[in-house]
Amino acid sequence: MTDPKVFRLGARGLARVLGPLEARILEVLWDHDEEMTVQGICDALDPRSNYKTVMTVLGRLTCKGLLERRRRGKAYLYRPRTSRQEFARSVADGVVQGLLRDYGEVAVASFVDALDRLSPEALETLERLARKRRARDRMAEEER
Repeated sequence: MTDPKVFRLGARGLARVLGPLEARILEVLWDHDEEMTVQGICDALDPRSNYKTVMTVLGRLTCKGLLERRRRGKAYLYRPRTSRQEFARSVADGVVQGLLRDYGEVAVASFVDALDRLSPEALETLERLARKRRARDRMAEEER
């Protein structure tokens, strides 16, 4: 989906990997769960939104592969190519892979420490996922 080239540590949510207007536009499209015109998106953002600016950002999101666009009459309709959850997973995977590639075991230790600080349940989830992964790997190896 997306390969985060920039990850803003101080930002929150989508603004960590997208521009503020890009993030707001995606949120509008996910919240409406239907194709929308540029004008519809402008109205949902703020009726005073600049049509040309929104149209430019929609073009960028389409080029990034985050939106699909189809023509209906003279207008274009836009919709996300992926769900909010799939997008979040894609971004998280990209960030985690980058951290593991660049920092290796230090990153793994930091993940475990962060989970431990969050809750015992989060650490349990990590342990359960690790067991599941090991079982899957064992099964794959036995099939070879």
